[in-house]
Amino acid sequence: MLHELLFVLLGYPGDVFVPYPTNETSTFAIPFNFPLLHPTERECLNRLGQLGWTYLQINQFINSVKDLKLSTKDTNKPHGAYIQALVTCIEITLNDYRSDILDMEKRILNKQDEAGGDIIPLTLITANLSRWELLLPALWKFIQLLQRNPVKYHGCRLFELLMDQARTGILEFRTVIEKMMAQLHNVLYRQLTAWMVYGQWVDPDNEFFIVPYSSEGRPSTATAWNRLYVIDYDKIPSHLSHSLVESILFVGKAIATVNEMDKLPMSISRHDDDSLLPFEMKRPHQHLQQLHKIMIPLDMKKKHLQLLLSLHSSSLLASSLSSSSLSSSSSTPPKELKSISSPWIRYPQQLQTIVNQVRKSTADWLFTQVLIGDHGLHRYLDSFRHVFLLNYGDLASNFIDECTLWRRRSLQRSDGATKNLNNPSKTAVLFRHQELNALLGKASIGTDAEDQLKGFKLLLQDEQTKQYPFSDLLLIDLRMVLTFDLGWPIDLFLSKSDLKNYSHLWSFLISLKNTQMSLNNLYKLLRYHQDDASSMKTENNEHYERIVWRTRSLMLFWVDTMWNHIQSQVIDAHYKQLISNTSTSNDSTTTKKKSWQPKAKLDFEEIQAAHEQFLQKTMRGCLLKSNDCVALMHDILKICSTFCDLMERISQDGQWRTNKRRKTTAKTAAEIVNQWTKSASVSWMEDVVSMQEKFNELTEKFFMLTSSQQPDIKASGQLDVLLMQLDFNKWFSQ
Repeated sequence: MLHELLFVLLGYPGDVFVPYPTNETSTFAIPFNFPLLHPTERECLNRLGQLGWTYLQINQFINSVKDLKLSTKDTNKPHGAYIQALVTCIEITLNDYRSDILDMEKRILNKQDEAGGDIIPLTLITANLSRWELLLPALWKFIQLLQRNPVKYHGCRLFELLMDQARTGILEFRTVIEKMMAQLHNVLYRQLTAWMVYGQWVDPDNEFFIVPYSSEGRPSTATAWNRLYVIDYDKIPSHLSHSLVESILFVGKAIATVNEMDKLPMSISRHDDDSLLPFEMKRPHQHLQQLHKIMIPLDMKKKHLQLLLSLHSSSLLASSLSSSSLSSSSSTPPKELKSISSPWIRYPQQLQTIVNQVRKSTADWLFTQVLIGDHGLHRYLDSFRHVFLLNYGDLASNFIDECTLWRRRSLQRSDGATKNLNNPSKTAVLFRHQELNALLGKASIGTDAEDQLKGFKLLLQDEQTKQYPFSDLLLIDLRMVLTFDLGWPIDLFLSKSDLKNYSHLWSFLISLKNTQMSLNNLYKLLRYHQDDASSMKTENNEHYERIVWRTRSLMLFWVDTMWNHIQSQVIDAHYKQLISNTSTSNDSTTTKKKSWQPKAKLDFEEIQAAHEQFLQKTMRGCLLKSNDCVALMHDILKICSTFCDLMERISQDGQWRTNKRRKTTAKTAAEIVNQWTKSASVSWMEDVVSMQEKFNELTEKFFMLTSSQQPDIKASGQLDVLLMQLDFNKWFSQ
């Protein structure tokens, strides 16, 4: 009986323990007709038979994973490096179980556990296997969950399953889970070492959270930094932060790009300052240089390798401590294990520290290789200041004029209907994209921005422009926003979120500038028709005229104040501070050169932080961080544009001139009364009065909302100065 029991505990049924039930076996049990057994003994032996059956299922799962060949790999079954590491850990646990069975057999043969009369108490055997009666069923449930969802828990997603299963009251099972976490982290560390030290992406089973870039089934390309590799956010374990994964992507992508420099286009792979410009700089007698491959310093590579290998050693130490705790018969874990936190807390902290060091070292080295000299980072920032932030005023004015003419032509082609503008076909969208980008280049002719717009382009698709609230104010019927193609090497420094902030600022500033120009042009338009009218005015017409001019004056004062304040007190002030923080010269009066070099004490991340601070302060200073302020400013600019469109239409229809002109011939009393009656019923004047009231209401709300902003926002935008200027003659505060 005891030998049959030992066999079944190792998964081998016999005459005493048979599979039960015969159709769908779920345990090994003693047949019902087996004689000479007390019900209590039968129940105890069946429990041990169930333990043997559970061991057999776990062992079969291990063998099935190990026997899965690469050529015949079924993606619907657990496979890959991570599952192999997990299975290895489970197998080590089963080895401990086999050792316990072997020790039990030795004790039985040596008669060490006899209670007299060659009798070995069944309770003693059950007590020796008590911890396995808790551990093996828990492991089998874990494996069943893994088998039911092989795709959900594949690769790095296995971390999620382990962290979820670790919430258990079974100490032995939690210890095994922690050992699995250590083994899985070792696989992750090997992938990170290949990726961050050598720039090699090794992932034959699609388990890593960094994947090659591909779009619409097209193969990935190695000719652009932002098209090499990307992050698959669905594969990121929850205990690893997105910022950590982005740092891992940055380091590996940088090393991979440098390794492929000889395969990149000449304009990118040349070690020449002019290749880094966002625009073309033409020099006489300039010849193409030969390819210059950047070599990664061996000392830096060795240092990074040692840092990442230290993660392996710490993981192995924690795993060994967990193993000693599991193999120990005492329920009290070792003192060393007590001082170690949970692996899903400890490993990310260690990894974050190592990755930060590797990223800082890599970024500083790259900064000295690709973003250097007068033609480096400063030229990009200077270009963004001129184009995105409208420092090129003539470019902005010309582009607004071109867009106005384009919209008029579009309305004329569609007979004044806006249906086609709102619901264009794909061909129309493509044509408009090309046409409007051509207008941007046309607007730069004869300005300082001529031949300096390389990389800048306009976006028109709704899915790309809806996130920018002011994108609908320039063309009104069509959303439009300016962006920039982030390529090597500027995307080492700028992120997509930085570019979105620049686009948001441009859409706001170009809308503000467009409104300002429309109000200024309205003066010339109305004065031109006023000169055609008689110098004699009726009392009603003088009243209407005052309403129109007063409305325009109020709007123009608010727009001019906002524009001047934002350009001088916000953008220019913060941009000068950015240049000062990253300039080598501490005395700005000693040199008038526009070029600058980063300070020797400043590293890449400090300069990047200074730029990020510049963008954040500029956004806060323009009140673009407050959704309420954005909505109010949008409504104010919208009603100003509506007023300008109304008055332009009234002027073109001749109503403005008719209302100001008076017959010079004598009139009868009936004619005078009839004229006054018609003048009193001018419908568009009601719209003007309504717009003026609405404008006053919105600007008053804006003043109150701006006054209640947080101190840091007020400081970023010098809002106290803005409020004082807007409150001229105590217009709002009285």
